[in-house]
Amino acid sequence: MDAFCHMPRHIRKNRRIVLLLAVLSFLSLAAGCASTGKPAYSIEKYLLSYPPLSLSRMEPLSASVKFNRFSIAAAYNSTAMAFRGDAYQIDEFNYSRWAVNPADMIGDRLLADMRESGLFRAVFSRYDAEDGQYLLAGGIDELYLRTDKNGRTAVLAVTIALSNAREKETGKRLLYQKKYVREEPLREASPRGYCEAASAALQTLSRAIIGDVYTAVRSGAPQK
Repeated sequence: MDAFCHMPRHIRKNRRIVLLLAVLSFLSLAAGCASTGKPAYSIEKYLLSYPPLSLSRMEPLSASVKFNRFSIAAAYNSTAMAFRGDAYQIDEFNYSRWAVNPADMIGDRLLADMRESGLFRAVFSRYDAEDGQYLLAGGIDELYLRTDKNGRTAVLAVTIALSNAREKETGKRLLYQKKYVREEPLREASPRGYCEAASAALQTLSRAIIGDVYTAVRSGAPQK
């Protein structure tokens, strides 16, 4: 210590800098060893989106519709953006995800579309305290990117069931149940291109679902 104190000031300053750099290098090395060894990557998150629907002019109904929470097939029950090359294999993008679970993402989008249509007196979500005269339940059967010799295609399949909550006879409550399937080719071979194609698929299905719900509610009878 005495020898260090008697060193010239500029030498002592240089030694402090060298020691500081050595300590910083050691800490950086220790942090690297403590980590998993994998580089950090940012995760891109996607939401289905499209312009407002253009629906044919129909007379608004006085009925109210309430959405139940949508279900989803177990294979797609996560935020992973899945892709498949055949009927047996399924994989997912490493650094791209849906922003939320597809069941909630698609259910919320259909809810917003039905509200914006103005075809019903009220459209309630599962969070609303009010009960609707009609209950709409949905399930996501498939949502994936198909890659084969024909190219890349977004595949979306949704099953919708509409019931009259005020019907006392159990066998007459269900107005209709139908599976909707839509495939859209990708314009861009990327997760973003997949999201755009899936959005276009949902836009088409949403228009068809709203039209069928409107018809079922207006007739008030079970649809065969």
